[in-house]
Amino acid sequence: METERIAELERLVDELRAELAERKNAERELKRAKATAEAACHTKGELLAQVSHEIRSQIQLLTGAVELLRETPLDQAQTEYLNAFHHAAEFLLSLVNDLLDNSRLEAGRLHLEQIEFPFREFIDTTAKLIAWQAGRKGLVLEYSVASDVPARLVGDPKRLQQVILNLAGNAVKFTDEGKITLTVERDPDPSPSDSTTEVPLRFTIQDTGVGIPGEKLDEIFERYAQVSSATSRTYGGTGLGLAIAKGIVSMMGGTIRVMSKEGKGTCFVFTARLCSPGLPVSPDTERRQAANPQERSLRILLAEDAADIRMLLSAFLGTTSHAVDMAHNGEEALKKFMAGDYDLVLMDIQMPVMDGFSATRKIREWEQQHGRTPVPVIALTASAERRDFLKTREAGCTTHLSKPIRKEILLQTINEMAQQ
Repeated sequence: METERIAELERLVDELRAELAERKNAERELKRAKATAEAACHTKGELLAQVSHEIRSQIQLLTGAVELLRETPLDQAQTEYLNAFHHAAEFLLSLVNDLLDNSRLEAGRLHLEQIEFPFREFIDTTAKLIAWQAGRKGLVLEYSVASDVPARLVGDPKRLQQVILNLAGNAVKFTDEGKITLTVERDPDPSPSDSTTEVPLRFTIQDTGVGIPGEKLDEIFERYAQVSSATSRTYGGTGLGLAIAKGIVSMMGGTIRVMSKEGKGTCFVFTARLCSPGLPVSPDTERRQAANPQERSLRILLAEDAADIRMLLSAFLGTTSHAVDMAHNGEEALKKFMAGDYDLVLMDIQMPVMDGFSATRKIREWEQQHGRTPVPVIALTASAERRDFLKTREAGCTTHLSKPIRKEILLQTINEMAQQ
């Protein structure tokens, strides 16, 4: 009897050992699969970032050339051709941005800024962009902001504008006649948990377009969703815009919904929680910020390895009184900086021999060793990743501009740096 019990216990022990070994093997497989998935995700992110860099650099050439050509005498046909180039470049840029934002959302790497901005002025500027799109199709834009919405708020204006333009862009795209309406008001159904500093807003974007079939309303916020294959062929797009908008709205503490009827139009409603500014900004301060100080002539060092981009930026600066020296890589830029007397540096980040990060660090070290006042360094980057922008600051850059860079923004940023 005792022998049988011992044999039974030994059998149970063997079974437990076998089960434990099996579980350990399964755990190792899961860890291996997790590592493989993480590596694949990292590779995908790196590939998207590299593709984005290359495409943005080429879009820079397209948009920059269009800007320069617009400053020359043009007939009507030439103007239309340039408009076509411009719209194509903008469309390509929106596709790249959608792919990157989708990747950031999936990886949990999309972050919101919290900055104070003039909200009503922001809506006016955004409405002008929508009106321009609508006007090309003969559509009318009507917009309004409720009187009890504060003039200044704290939040992420760039991402908020991205959501509005995405929804309004769809409204314009799917509307052939009639109007687009944008209204902004305080959310009439705020959450009980809202703090006294929060300003819950409700945005409504309505059109008189083709509408969405009822059975498709629950699907349109899914990634890569299109109402139909015919819609994709007719109107284009990746089907990512609404999924990205929903993700951003959620990060802003809001919700988004849609109401539509085929042939009658579509209405998108989303909410967002912004905040009241900590300190009021006086009208005098606003006027000082809006003023455009007198531009002074600067000696600028431009470090850029791509000959086409050097030509383009030189042409942008050629309309000013600034003097510009060129460097083809970071090492050459460092030598010229130490030998010259520059007021500002335009530093491309991805360059051969020595990249912009290393060159900027060495410039800051040299300034410190020689007791020099730091010269403003503006990073020029075709990367749109937030971590890369943070790296430019860590390297010692004063600010950054993301390609494609518009001439107006470049000159404005240079002017701002000159006033510091």
